Amino acid sequence: MTEQEVLLPAEAAQRLGVATRVVVQAMYERRLPRVKLEDGTLGIPADALDSFHVQTA
Repeated sequence: MTEQEVLLPAEAAQRLGVATRVVVQAMYERRLPRVKLEDGTLGIPADALDSFHVQTA
């Protein structure tokens, strides 16, 4: 089994082309899965970005 790539919220936001706060809010609302990293911070699996759609107001 290979280990999946885990992104920090800022890196995920950059790949999605949105502000970091949008990704953090999606993590809080559980619209994006969270992975606890070794240093205690939270990250996002890279493959989860494919299914994430930013909601526009």
